[in-house]
Amino acid sequence: MKNNTSKITIAILYPGDMGFVIAKELIKNDFRIVSVSEGRSELTKKNIKNAGIEDLPSIKELAEVSDYILSLNSPKSSITIAKEVAESIAFTQKKAVFVDLNSNSPETALEIEKMMIHSGTRFINGAVMGASQDIPHSAVFVLSGKETQEFITLLSPIFKIKNAGDQTVSASAYKLLFSMVNKGINALFFETMIAAAHFGILDELNESLMKYLPGTYEDLKKTTPTYPQHIKRRIDEMNGLSEMLQTENLPNGIALTAAQIFEKIYNSGIFEDKTPKTVTETFEYFKTIK
Repeated sequence: MKNNTSKITIAILYPGDMGFVIAKELIKNDFRIVSVSEGRSELTKKNIKNAGIEDLPSIKELAEVSDYILSLNSPKSSITIAKEVAESIAFTQKKAVFVDLNSNSPETALEIEKMMIHSGTRFINGAVMGASQDIPHSAVFVLSGKETQEFITLLSPIFKIKNAGDQTVSASAYKLLFSMVNKGINALFFETMIAAAHFGILDELNESLMKYLPGTYEDLKKTTPTYPQHIKRRIDEMNGLSEMLQTENLPNGIALTAAQIFEKIYNSGIFEDKTPKTVTETFEYFKTIK
């Protein structure tokens, strides 16, 4: 069902796989979607064109026409993008609401919020629970901050949205702690498969785990084959979680170890240019790890 939203302009900086899908859903529901391809990767330029996103010449022009600006990249890019946007918004009459969906650490979320307040605009902190293929049916947007309600009302007919509360950092903590379980299970299996490959029993152990832990294996099917494409982001997420827990004087050993395991696999190159379809196919790559 389409909404009367033709006058609402939403910017997406910068559409990767997830941004591409979100943009298509918003366009389908009569939103005007804009972005900037100048200086971005070929993939981003392709996504902007193929999704039907209006390509503007600069962030300054984007800030002048947007009602909402969504940042959708990675935690490492969040500060850089937010700074560029804040500098542009500071010189505009129209003050777009800046929505960061990069699964930032609480510290990063608060830093971005200060930038936006200084530029005279509002800020919503957020994260996306799920993969691009899960949008809009099962992926959930987790949002927090005092400015969330209007945005939630606008998008709730299209996407699943969870309001994590008025505290800016709540969405960050929610996503990171969920990742502790979700990514932690994969880290546990990855560490196991590294050792199993070392001892030459990977296939045998994998079959036993599949047989005796069928529920866990069913969960792995949703996430494990995505790791070759997203393992760098998983390192950032687990390091961010570890830092958050350490700052709060909470135990952080599992998060820190998960980041180290993912980094070892990333540095080994076994996932490079790989697109596995199954959990077992993903684990097969561990036989070549050094």
